[in-house]
Formats: sequence, C-alpha cells, structure tokens
Amino acid sequence: MKLKNFFPNPPSLSLSLSLSDHCPFGRRLLKKWVTQPLIKAREVNARLDAISEILSSESIVLAKTQKLLFKLPDLERGICSIYHKKCSTREFFLLVSSLSCIETTFRALVPAAESQLHSSLLRNILLELPQLLAPVQHYLKILNEKAARVGDKTGLFADLTDFPIIQQRKEEIWDVLSQLQEHCSEIRLILKKPSFNYATVSGLEFLIEVKNSLLPMIPKNWVKVSSTKALCRFHTPFIAEQHKRLLQLREQLVLDCSVEWLNLLDQFGEHYHAIRKATSHLATIDCIFSLAAVAKQGGYCRPIVLEEERQLVIRTGRHPVIDILLAEQEQYVPNNTDLHGDGQRVMVITGPNMGGKSSYIRQVALITIMAQIGSYVPAEEAVIGIVDSIYTRMGASDNIYEGRSTFMEELTEAAAIIKKATSRSLVILDELGRGTSTHDGIAIAYATLEHFIKDVKSLTLFVTHYPPLCELERLYPENVRNYHMAFLLNEEEDEQKGMKFITFLYQMTEGAAACSYGLNVAKLAHMPDEVLKKAAQKSKALEGLVNMKRYERP
Repeated sequence: MKLKNFFPNPPSLSLSLSLSDHCPFGRRLLKKWVTQPLIKAREVNARLDAISEILSSESIVLAKTQKLLFKLPDLERGICSIYHKKCSTREFFLLVSSLSCIETTFRALVPAAESQLHSSLLRNILLELPQLLAPVQHYLKILNEKAARVGDKTGLFADLTDFPIIQQRKEEIWDVLSQLQEHCSEIRLILKKPSFNYATVSGLEFLIEVKNSLLPMIPKNWVKVSSTKALCRFHTPFIAEQHKRLLQLREQLVLDCSVEWLNLLDQFGEHYHAIRKATSHLATIDCIFSLAAVAKQGGYCRPIVLEEERQLVIRTGRHPVIDILLAEQEQYVPNNTDLHGDGQRVMVITGPNMGGKSSYIRQVALITIMAQIGSYVPAEEAVIGIVDSIYTRMGASDNIYEGRSTFMEELTEAAAIIKKATSRSLVILDELGRGTSTHDGIAIAYATLEHFIKDVKSLTLFVTHYPPLCELERLYPENVRNYHMAFLLNEEEDEQKGMKFITFLYQMTEGAAACSYGLNVAKLAHMPDEVLKKAAQKSKALEGLVNMKRYERP
C-alpha cells in the first residue's frame, strides 16, 4: 500500500512511535508499518488475532516476553555493527549475552507456547526464535567477560581450543617469563639477597635495583638502565635479550588477537541473516504489544478487514490524536463514514471554516491506515475494504527551489493523483482550486471531481467551499452524496458589525451548506472591528449582487 502526498509528519505517526517503548528496533519497525500498511487481508487479520490474544490471554509466555523486551539493547544496530566490523569487544559481548539470554528464555517457554498460544503469528515467532539464535551460545562460551568489557583482545578468548595461533603465542610468552624467573635465582646468589625480586619502574620490567654502596660487587657486563641518588638499576645480558624477545612476542600476540577477532566477527557474520530474522521477530512482538496497548484505550474496536470488497464503513469514528487530547473533557464528537464502491463512493463535504472538515477527512485516512497495519481503531464499528493507496491533496505550500507557486504545486499533486489512483484507492482532496480566480477554481475542482466519479471510481472525500460542486449529487445520485459539518446559526446579528454568529457542532450531516461563514473565523482571529464591519458590509453587497443576477436570468 502506498501513502502519496500524505500529511507531513502526521501526528498519528508520533503517537504510534511513542507507544512502542519496549525496545528501539520495535519503534523503527512500527514506523515502517505505519508508512507501509498491508494490502492482504490475511496478513492484517493475523496481526489482529495476535492483538486479540494479548488482550484476552493470561499466558505466562506473553508476560515473560513483554518483560524481556524492556531489558533489550538495540540489537538491530548491534548486529549491523558486527556485520560491518565496526563494533568493540564490549559491544559484541553485550549483544551476544543478550541474544543468549533471549535464546535460553524462549527455549524454556517452548512447551508453554505450544499449549497456550492460539495466534499463528505469535506461535510461529516464539517457536522459531530459539532455533534462529542457537549458534549464539557458542560465542558466549569462548569469551572472557572481564577482558571483553575493558577491550583487552589478548585476554578476550577464554577457550583457546579454536585459536591455536594465540595459544602457541601465549605458550612462548610463558616460556620466556619462566626463564626470567629462573634467572632471578642466579641474581639472588650474586647479590647475596635471598628475598630479591625484579622491580618495574615507569613501565620498564625486570629491573635489578642495587644500592650505590654495593656497586663494586656488580658484574661488569650488566647494563645500567637508570639511577637515583641512592641506587642504580641494571639488566643482565640475559634479561636484556629475553626482555626484547618478550616485547616482540607480546606485540605479535596483539596482532594475532586482532586477526582472530576479525575472523570471529566474520564467523558471526555467517549467522547474520538468521539473527537478523530473530531481531525482526522480536521487533514484531514489540509492535504487537504496542498496538495492544492502543487497543486497551476506551472506545477502540477490532476492524473487519475485507480483501475484495470496496467499502469504508465507520460507525462513531474518532480522530486517534484529537480523541486523546480531548479525552479528559469528553468533548470529541464522533462521526460516521459510509462509502461503497458499487454505491455511494464520493462524499462532497462543505461547511463553515473551522467546522472540522479537515480533521474529519484526516480521521478517515488514519483509521484506514490503522486498520491496514493490523491495529484496533477508534470507532464503535469499522468495516474496511483493503485499499491499494491513499492519495491526499491537503494544505498550501509553494516550492521556491523549483520556482513553483502554491497553485502550481496544488495542481501538480492533483495531476499525479489523477494519473495514479485506481478504483481500489482512497482519494482525499481538500479545497482544490482555491489558489486561483473563483471561476477557474470552480472549473478545475468540478472537472477533477467528475473525473474521479466517472472514470477512476475510487472512494473519494472532496472538501470544498464551491457550491456548484454540490450539483454533482443531482447528476450522479447513486454515487455522490453532499455532506456538511453541522453548526447552529444565531438569529441575532452583531449590530455594530452586521455579522451573524455561529456555533460549531462538528457533526457530519447530510446536505450542502449554504455558506462558509468566513467572517465568523475572522472574528475569532481577533481582526480589528473596523475591518470586520467593512468586510460584513461588502459581503452583503456582493451577496445581493449575485442574487440579483440569479433572478434576472430568463
């Protein structure tokens, strides 16, 4: 399913992402779900079945799974870092230990999952996870946790069975250290100090410290390394030779360990696709839990999703974001939607400015998207026929970089929708044609809407302030119905400004509205009184002129 020209940064996206707070890769997947809804009813219903089971089941499997998700690091980012050999030893250990914990946990839950879970989606995921993560245990066994956490690659491998080169290098180092310790016994005899031990100063090892008073007894072939006022430090020829060899072996060990570390990442990378799939399974579970949290909100229902039929039936639907914002006041006014591909498939929506028209059409689009990602929806009842795309033309903005005016951008987007929309699409157009003269705007809007009615035959919501478009209901009575956002018109006028006041009811009602009452919005915007008064007078004069011409027609 495609979302074309959809609202920039839709509030529902932020809401959906904020609900996925168990693990970061779950948030990323939920964003993908929102921007790429499903187009197969079978897949949608599989997700809905999973959500329904979470809502109704008291299985220990689901409780432990949800608890585990809270503790996970960003596995998706971690395995990508390993695959591209950009991770540190600490990151590798944390990832492997997390994956190992997941594998152990889900392997223990397999019997319970087989007996307690009924959702095919949840069962398949939970039973497949231990198999996908089985290779991880090997890597956890060969790692030294302390060395991994501090980044010491020379001590990283606790089990050297699979690393013969490192084992050989460490044996060579141990042999040199043993010889140096044996040599220490010879030095004790020379110095006549049974308790003598090597000293290490400023990183220099195996130093023989001798007080200045004992210098005459030092053999001439000893090499002086450093001195203070009280003593001198020496290396014997044997120590100097072995120490040089020791440094070479240690340097070679670092190189060998670096090579083996990269080889280990290569070996782990061979399991990348299996582990990546396991991570995707965990993200899917996280998204299901998040959508279940949405479903627990009051007034949400499981939508009926149909594959073949073209229809969009919503009873007492609500905008998912505005509904939350107004939840405490309980002021949100729900609305119905009834569109059928073989019947009424076009709604021409009129009504006063700020009456709730744009919020309503957004509400319909958001409920459709939520249903097709497999979520419960804010409505009393919803029957959603799968749509292949949602095309919208809303808002007003120019394109300075390409030298396009607001009206040009509007028509360019509308032209793209006309070319791409199909009878299985949901098309939403908000005040098309408002960027030019009234006559041209009406002509463009009328021709575009009639094209969708006659040729495209898509489910269409068309918001307009042009009364002539309402005549299409008379021309196509089976497919088009006029609606308006209801309001109450106060009979008394503002005597000073000559204006009528209206009260918004935000209720979708059949029939066309006679006026847009833009002056009422101007008043709400605190326009100066003298401007409002002059505008009201001019509006009455123009209205009278139009009516006079209408009556003069033969």
